[in-house]
Amino acid sequence: MSALKNFGRLICLMQQIHEAGYYIRKTEELGHPRLLQSYEAILEFLAYFRGALNSYAKCFVSAGPGKIRLESSSVFANDSDQIAKHNRIMELRHKYVSHSDENEFESINVIEEGGEEELVLNLQYGISFPFDCLYELRELIRFVELSIVDRQASHVAAIEREIGKPVRVLEGNYKNA
Repeated sequence: MSALKNFGRLICLMQQIHEAGYYIRKTEELGHPRLLQSYEAILEFLAYFRGALNSYAKCFVSAGPGKIRLESSSVFANDSDQIAKHNRIMELRHKYVSHSDENEFESINVIEEGGEEELVLNLQYGISFPFDCLYELRELIRFVELSIVDRQASHVAAIEREIGKPVRVLEGNYKNA
């Protein structure tokens, strides 16, 4: 049953995009300016955003044995606006989450101060956040989630055709009663 095997692979994708959705909702909850008053609050906000970025990207990057990945060209078809948003988010993931490249969130400055007797190095680490990325990522997560749901429905229909009877899908950890 090849359709059944492929259905299992889609479950992994659904789990990833579901996780991304959770993280982006937490990011939005924590992202109100009145809540971002301490360094710890900012770090928590950024951790959830990084989680959302990473979980979203895992749907599109190379996958291990028994896993599949999405192709942006098939998910977004010819929607150049969505593809452009996706490419920006993926680049942000690569620069900000996966690697320590220059990025639009973090800046580091060393300011030299002092006189003849002492050199003082004032170390500054700046964090900024372009909220448009959060909203773009939220939109993309929802779009990809719907795409995966559509793929799952197609696979269930293929399984039904293959075995000649209806298929019912239960979500969660249900045991037969």
